[in-house]
Amino acid sequence: MLLSSSSFFLPTYLTKQIKDNNYSRGQFSFALKKSYVIALIIQEKQADLGSNNWIALNRELAKTQWLSALKLARWYQGKSKNKSRELLFSKAIMWFEQAIRLGSQQAIVALAQLYFQQNKIIKAQATLRQLPEVIPSNNVSEAALILDIIIAIHLGDSTQVKQLLNSGTAVGFQHSNMLNLLLADIDKYAISNFSTKLKDVEDVKVNLSSPSCISSLQLFATNLKHLKHLEQLIQTFNTQQPLAQYVCLSTPRYISIKRLDCMAQPQHTITCDETLWRTIAEDVDSRHIGLMLNEGKANVHFGILYFDANDNAEVFSHEVSHLLGFVDEYPLIKGHNKCQGIQSKPFSHNIAVLKKYYQGDKKELRAKILKNVSWANSINANTPILQVIDKTPDKENIWLLGTPLEYKDKIGIYISESCQKSNSDYSDLPSRTTSINQVTRYSAFKPLSRRTQLRYFANDFPKEYLTLIKENPSDYFMPSFHYNIALALYQQGEISNAKYWLSQAAQWENNLMRKARVLIGEL
Repeated sequence: MLLSSSSFFLPTYLTKQIKDNNYSRGQFSFALKKSYVIALIIQEKQADLGSNNWIALNRELAKTQWLSALKLARWYQGKSKNKSRELLFSKAIMWFEQAIRLGSQQAIVALAQLYFQQNKIIKAQATLRQLPEVIPSNNVSEAALILDIIIAIHLGDSTQVKQLLNSGTAVGFQHSNMLNLLLADIDKYAISNFSTKLKDVEDVKVNLSSPSCISSLQLFATNLKHLKHLEQLIQTFNTQQPLAQYVCLSTPRYISIKRLDCMAQPQHTITCDETLWRTIAEDVDSRHIGLMLNEGKANVHFGILYFDANDNAEVFSHEVSHLLGFVDEYPLIKGHNKCQGIQSKPFSHNIAVLKKYYQGDKKELRAKILKNVSWANSINANTPILQVIDKTPDKENIWLLGTPLEYKDKIGIYISESCQKSNSDYSDLPSRTTSINQVTRYSAFKPLSRRTQLRYFANDFPKEYLTLIKENPSDYFMPSFHYNIALALYQQGEISNAKYWLSQAAQWENNLMRKARVLIGEL
């Protein structure tokens, strides 16, 4: 059978007819059956986004059309965010790569952005290098420039950031909204020239006019994502956590990851070489500092708060309470310095480490014990703190320290779990043949019977503890972060430098006795 020569031009003919909207239903069905691109595009526009039909049509189109491959990539990327499925991420990458093979420079930037979001920095950089030196599309060129800058910030490469900001490409986009938003963030977080910007940029400080603001805290992060997260965290803290009224928080600041030397691993306490904080100390006008890293267990070490990007406002509030002088009410690690023995004087707002057993006159014992309890003034005179549990052979009462449960709604002296891992905690009653005055068994005690935010992050910070802060705002403060620098230098044998930083820490103390103790490193 001989075919008319016009049959060879049928695809071109039908494509033109459909494009001109001059076709019959039969012609369109035929074109669709033969997978003519124009028919597939029309059908795809009518399909529901994400439906099986939509996916099938785009898969067919993606054999030759980069835009369809890009659509599939972005759809799978969006699904993977919602469901956290690695398979969906892999499909997104596959379709981005197909779009790149078909010549899409837009897909190159999109794939690089995806790799960066997954913290695959090397792959992101390698993908961006596929772009030509001259990029026809302004949108693609600008997006690539912005991603290059963000990656340089993430890597702590200040030189590269400056070069990119001063490049001809950046100058060409000086009126662009996207680039100007990034430049605003760079200025706000003092990124491009840290030591200078830190002094020049106007801070947005919280509660500075409030008389209840008794401490100041400057937070740092090493990349833009964490800096923005810090801003949201501060906002949540300020609106939801009662401790916010006592802490002045400035705009979060950038610090290059290259200026730090930290150990930060999941389920391990974050630690850093604190001598390196010398490089920013002169430019920080706050008593305490905090650092957000990608992972690691939150903790406070003297004047520095460390936490990770997964910690919420409750965890942050818990850690801030340590800066203000509160101690954990959950079990501290074995050998913790606060649990080595009976305290010689009060050291925190909410924990006292005291003998468990006493003998003698109840009134005299009460007066003596309360002198060593920081919250003594908040305990009502009618609230008991001693319970008789036995008598000596001489018929003298043996007392157990602790407020009875029937007074559980009152401020008193209650067993805390803080030191339960210490050898002397929760021990049995001494024998009748042993003098109670020879017994050194001790425990940690707290003001409230109920569990607080010092025990579980999700619990409320109690109003009773807020009262303790108001009555005694500074006696149990952590020293300023300069004290950390001094300690780290002392441990490295740099005694003269350590003394200098102790003198800097002492300048933050108003109490003469605390100032003297800071100067000799005895806090």
